[in-house]
Amino acid sequence: MARNTSAVGGVTIPEEYQYWLSKESLWGWLFLLPTLAALGLISVVPILRGIVLSFYEYGGLREDVFVGFENYARVFALPDFWVVMKNTFVWSFTAVVLMAILGLGFAILLNREFRGRSIATTLLLLPWTIPFIAVALNWTLLFNYELGMFNGLLEVLGFQGVEWLGRSRYALFSVTMAYVWRNFPFFMITFLAAMKGIPQDLYEAAQVDGSTRLDLFRHITLPFLQPIGIVTTLLQSLWTLNHFTLVFVMTSGGPGNSSMVLPVYIYRQAFIQNNFGVAAAIAVVMLVIMLGYGLVYLRLYEDEVGGK
Repeated sequence: MARNTSAVGGVTIPEEYQYWLSKESLWGWLFLLPTLAALGLISVVPILRGIVLSFYEYGGLREDVFVGFENYARVFALPDFWVVMKNTFVWSFTAVVLMAILGLGFAILLNREFRGRSIATTLLLLPWTIPFIAVALNWTLLFNYELGMFNGLLEVLGFQGVEWLGRSRYALFSVTMAYVWRNFPFFMITFLAAMKGIPQDLYEAAQVDGSTRLDLFRHITLPFLQPIGIVTTLLQSLWTLNHFTLVFVMTSGGPGNSSMVLPVYIYRQAFIQNNFGVAAAIAVVMLVIMLGYGLVYLRLYEDEVGGK
């Protein structure tokens, strides 16, 4: 089958590339230039600066000293680093799975007709509108050993109170619960929007054929939710890996390193221990992990999200 081409200046250009050399495309790029320049200043330049800094020993008022890959060697030799890596992956995986399950469950409930549905939707969306710092402070109070609501409920039921944020066994779990409460509405609203786009005649035809509710969910609802679920999970995974505020405010990574995650660990290395080169190296490792995860994830599911 012959391809449509055109010649510009004696060069043959395939049809799929002709648009990018058209006046419409050039005008479009011209209007995008201010936005691209702003993104470059606030995103690309700091990333490049961090990568460069990871190869230096930061001297503060003195001149920085080039040390090559020494900072990376120091990072991988730190015993705490591997504990923090494990915490980060456990925290991210647990939080995303719980948010997806809660979001899907509430989306299914809100997709039904019942009195007060709009009020219920508004109330369930409220956590997503609250700033992280406010969430952290309120959940810290809820987890308080003496005044917290959770320990109050345990005592009413006849159990002893728990130091939720003061014991290594519960600290990361407690922060995860606060994060899940704050962010599950993101899954809920995206799943609910996707459900609204499912043709109802598919359900009606399946019910005529004798399908059960479980069959309808497995063979109609889930396949339609899969593309948006893949994208939502990817975004939330990257946001969770990169999250700082809740962990820092509620536990600062403690007790010990039991709730320490990479963003807080980077902060501690840079601004507490003054190891800016090591902190930059950890940040680069974190960037590589996030990029690798995103690329592999999209590669695995490119057919479902319309890649091919």
